[in-house]
Amino acid sequence: MPTNLPPQARLKFEEYTQAKTPEEKIKKLRELYSLIPKHKGTEKLEKFIRRRIAELKREVEKKKPEKRAKRVGPFIKKKGAAQIVLLGYTNSGRSTILKSLTNARVRISPNPFTTSDPFEGAMRIKGTFIQFVETPPLIPQDYDAKPTKIALALARNADAIALVVDGTDNPVQSVSDIISLLEANGITIGGSPGRVKIRKSRGVSSIIISMKGRVIDGTEADIRMLLESYGIKQAIVDIEGTVSMEDVEEAIFGDKIRKPTFVFVTRTDLEDGKGGFLKVKDAFPELKVYPFSPTNPLNKEELGTDLLELLGIIRVFTKPFGRKEPDEKALILERGSTVIDAAAKIHKSFAKTFKYAKIWSERLPYSPMRVGKDFLLEDGDILEIKG
Repeated sequence: MPTNLPPQARLKFEEYTQAKTPEEKIKKLRELYSLIPKHKGTEKLEKFIRRRIAELKREVEKKKPEKRAKRVGPFIKKKGAAQIVLLGYTNSGRSTILKSLTNARVRISPNPFTTSDPFEGAMRIKGTFIQFVETPPLIPQDYDAKPTKIALALARNADAIALVVDGTDNPVQSVSDIISLLEANGITIGGSPGRVKIRKSRGVSSIIISMKGRVIDGTEADIRMLLESYGIKQAIVDIEGTVSMEDVEEAIFGDKIRKPTFVFVTRTDLEDGKGGFLKVKDAFPELKVYPFSPTNPLNKEELGTDLLELLGIIRVFTKPFGRKEPDEKALILERGSTVIDAAAKIHKSFAKTFKYAKIWSERLPYSPMRVGKDFLLEDGDILEIKG
């Protein structure tokens, strides 16, 4: 929280954190917003408050939940290097993309709402595969409909999200509307995959941080200082995957998940579709945007390499000591992993008995190169470990 906020604003924020109902939270946030001096230093806080009010309004508008929570739809188990959901409106081209990339036997029809259940397929790339899941369609004007709830649940569980929009049917608005829907349901697009959950609790005496990932631009001390600036002194902070301090700050206003996101613009074999593709690229420069048409399919290896980079993961091909060729199946690691990280993932005994490793790669001045345990691995490296 900005340090130059008046005491009344800080007190109002404390009242918001103590509020029990969505209606009461909205009231306190509106009062807090009116007390904030409007300048560059408070822009981020203003944005958070507006977004949180919108989320709470949606919560109020929803029907009263049943006492026992029910799963909204089928759960698709993750397979391969990553799971990516195809999210979009009916007839946007999700089934066609799934069939083209994975050869899955899907039903393609011009009739709306052909896809009622999620359907999966595997896009094969060197050393592994990427799992694509076609979700049921999002229903415009009725985001509480069951197909939309299933789609959002699948999106929350996936490693990344592919927005699928028809290039001939106002694609910029479609992308904008879907992003707004995701944001309203606690899913932030872009960046590395990660999740921050903050649970205020009087059962702990301080701020407890459970780190199951990493914060790219801060330390645990920075997290504690940030929470204390918001008047939070007793809380449990759960961090999974790769997150930023901005993610931590957003999580103060509600559970947030950050998902790497890109866009498929379909029907780019038509002139209107080509124009729509260019408009989406211009409107969302922060997102990777791919044109798609059945007559001009995407190169799967190039797409796969792009997606692994977006997801922050790499393929490393291990070679048992003394064998001429590496294994065909790649070891999947987070970008930034070292030789010893790979050794530990293969088997914990490898990390304990590690002596040295050899790396084969076109990026090196010569191959194989003998390296130590802290050598940084990159996508496509061939690794041989000597224990």
